[in-house]
Amino acid sequence: MESHEQFSSTLSYVATCMSMLCGGTTSLFATYGSSFGEVLGFTQYETNMVASLGDYAHYMSAPLFGYLTLRIGPRRVTQAAGVLMFVGYMGLSYAFDRLPTQRNQASHYVATMSLLFALVGVGSKAAYMAAMATTASNFRHSRFAGIALGVPLSLYGLSTFVFSSVKAHWFERDAGPARYLLCMAVVSLIAHLLASGFVKLRDSAQLAVVGAKRRRAQSAPRAGAKGVKGDDAGVDQSSSAEAIEMTETRRRRMTTSDPDGETSSPELRRGSLDLTQSTPARPEPTPAEPPIFQRFSRDPTAWALLLGLVCFSGPGLAFVNNCGTMVRAMAHTTTMSEEQIGQYKDRIVATQSFFSFASRLSVGYFSDVWRTKLRLPRAGLLVLAAVLMIYAQQMAAQVARLDDLRTLAVLIGVAMGSAFTLAPTITAETWGAHNFGICWGVITLGPAIGGHVCNLVFGFSWDEGLARIAAHMSPIDSDRVHCDSSCFAPAFVTNTKIAYAGLAFFAAVLLMPRILHVLGRKN
Repeated sequence: MESHEQFSSTLSYVATCMSMLCGGTTSLFATYGSSFGEVLGFTQYETNMVASLGDYAHYMSAPLFGYLTLRIGPRRVTQAAGVLMFVGYMGLSYAFDRLPTQRNQASHYVATMSLLFALVGVGSKAAYMAAMATTASNFRHSRFAGIALGVPLSLYGLSTFVFSSVKAHWFERDAGPARYLLCMAVVSLIAHLLASGFVKLRDSAQLAVVGAKRRRAQSAPRAGAKGVKGDDAGVDQSSSAEAIEMTETRRRRMTTSDPDGETSSPELRRGSLDLTQSTPARPEPTPAEPPIFQRFSRDPTAWALLLGLVCFSGPGLAFVNNCGTMVRAMAHTTTMSEEQIGQYKDRIVATQSFFSFASRLSVGYFSDVWRTKLRLPRAGLLVLAAVLMIYAQQMAAQVARLDDLRTLAVLIGVAMGSAFTLAPTITAETWGAHNFGICWGVITLGPAIGGHVCNLVFGFSWDEGLARIAAHMSPIDSDRVHCDSSCFAPAFVTNTKIAYAGLAFFAAVLLMPRILHVLGRKN
């Protein structure tokens, strides 16, 4: 029976990993985002509006799917993720294939394309929350919660690398992204429907038993070192410990009160329980704790983490969503063909995704060592990620060569991957794994807000730079206007200042426990 449960749990974990690998595809927008302007005639501001609204839908749906995962189970949420992503990608494919491309009609399609990309974002977040809430709950008694969360998180980051490589090998010669988006629709649907057949939340009673067995196994060597004699003593001690845990669980269950103040124990109601047995006195009723959302919203640590992610992830998402546009801006002075530019753009996206994957995986393990062996708070690593993001934004504001974008992709991939591994682990540890879906869902509103602001800053800066360059050209050459780094450098100057604010908020997360402790002692 135990081996069957272990096999089922392993299948569930593999299923969540597969769901995450096929669900983290919203960052693929950078590989086909330039087609909104080339095929449909969108301005850069309109293109970034589509990306921003998709990010809003992606992150703002997190609390809903975190709640639904705990309410109706991860299986149905994972199925919904596959359906939503299928509809979104299929609609985008149809739009690129069938919509007319006249520039004077492009503005009519902004709302339609935003809605379709929003469906992709919502589906991606549904898969993410189902997998993360399931993993956080199933591994809440494990010493390796960081690495357990880090593996699916890293695969979520690797998703863009995998599917951008697919595009570079099989779809790069297409005139538009219609066939590629159709492929994404089919893969998303099949992968999530398959994953939904195996993913499940483990029962809390089973987790408690596993935790008890692990504690007994850890205490056995210590008991032997103190001079426990013979194997029989060890067996008796293990048996008595198990009996005590079972008796204590049964006692708490029998002494739980109904809302009317009557005991819920059937033995007491029937009068069949021997009341002469010595039982501990019932503790005085304690006032009920306020709901988790109320406690969470009043916690200054929650606000510091939320605002930190607003200011940290916004500049990072601005690069992730617009790196394809930046490649085209830096490549127009080279001798690269259109196909080579497209392949280079896909490689930049793949590089960012791969290093995001690598950092998520390695930071998940390193943060466990940092926390358990060195006894240091995980928030210290968040501060280091913010410092790396500031350096990357300063570099983006001074890009001089096309190859600089590859270095930028590495830096931002490492910074984003690290933060999005550390933040959910900190959330689960601070407010409890059983509250993870709601708490992390609220905190992930931060990237939606930050990404929206920084994407619009980039779009405004780009269109302003394009207009400035066009003003110095003759009307005959106005159709051949090309932007360079001067079109996006001002945006990253602004984003650098925002990243500094993110560093300050992450430092507040690091120092908040100490501050609250000092204030509590004074009161």
